[in-house]
Amino acid sequence: MTAQEPQLPEIPKNPSTSKITPPKLEDYRIPASPGYAVAENRHMMSAPELGGESAILAEFDAAARSDHFSIALQKIIRCRDNVIPALLERLESDEVAISKKAAIALGYLRSPLAIAPLIEATKNPHRQIIWQAASALSWIGSAEAINALIGLLRHPSIQVQAAVAKALGRASLPAVSPLVEALKYSDDLVKVHAAHSLGQISSPLAVTTLIEALDNGSKPVRFEVAWALGQIKSPLSANSLAKLLTENDISVQSQAVQALKNIGIPAISPVAKMLNNPSSHTRSVAARTLGQIGMEEVVPLLAQVLREDEYAYVRCDAALALGEIGSHDAVFYLSQSLKDGDRSVRSAVLRALTQINSPEAQELLNNIRHTVSIPNYSVSNIRDFGDESDFTTIQG
Repeated sequence: MTAQEPQLPEIPKNPSTSKITPPKLEDYRIPASPGYAVAENRHMMSAPELGGESAILAEFDAAARSDHFSIALQKIIRCRDNVIPALLERLESDEVAISKKAAIALGYLRSPLAIAPLIEATKNPHRQIIWQAASALSWIGSAEAINALIGLLRHPSIQVQAAVAKALGRASLPAVSPLVEALKYSDDLVKVHAAHSLGQISSPLAVTTLIEALDNGSKPVRFEVAWALGQIKSPLSANSLAKLLTENDISVQSQAVQALKNIGIPAISPVAKMLNNPSSHTRSVAARTLGQIGMEEVVPLLAQVLREDEYAYVRCDAALALGEIGSHDAVFYLSQSLKDGDRSVRSAVLRALTQINSPEAQELLNNIRHTVSIPNYSVSNIRDFGDESDFTTIQG
């Protein structure tokens, strides 16, 4: 009798299964030294390290953590095989995590074949991959992809509009006009992303609309608009940004300060005018802002505040602002206020001098440390006629 050949079990066909069944990473694990592994050395090595499309896709599907996904994505990009069809199948997967990763990978690969499927994925807000699909289209960056994104700014879903507005930050000048329109008429969520994208593109064409949005937007919108204006660095926005320095929301105020700092010298004039404001709080904010702008041109203005302002806390802020600038003149004006009548101001001057790393400031601090301030006491030398000892008493 001849031995029968072993029969392979048939794989049952299930029409209800999805288009693909992603392989698992465990299916591709082999001993590090085949045939020679011993009990005390059973280290394993994954097949993706050995190469091959199936192995790389297995690692890609299994990647759950961001660092693992980053490694798998790099292997996908370097893979010599055509993985586009497999990724397009994964883009249609019912597993959201798989389809999101596929959209990201397709964006990095920049294949024209992915544009139409990504557009369809972006149109459907219920698929939960609209942000990744829109970003992928912007990474592809072709005229077809960018025009599709611009058209989706009029999609009825706010989520789709917001995802597209965010993605268009990589689209450069063709996206400026559509984003400006979105900043005027859209929902606040869309405006936030439109403003950020305009800041990324940094086109002066958007300045006027961004300035208008400072007055009409919500706090998140004003924050992003201030950031965008700081990226564009247009002097036209300095006056409007200076008005935000008295904003109640500290995040908006801080962003306005940073934007004015980016603009530089043209921002000095509108902030300096605030030093004459009747509100001591406004003067204090203006002094701190001029210090953060950090230009030597503002030193005489801060010195005048340090000498003349009636409120001690405003003088403190002026002293600390001079410390941030740290120029030779700043040290000189600080030294003149070491005898200010208010202790908190004197303390602020010392902190400012400590902050300045210059020989003049260090010498001044050393002189202060070695100086003993003696109160107004009367000193007398008393000695009895029959006593050979000599002693001194201090009388208040």
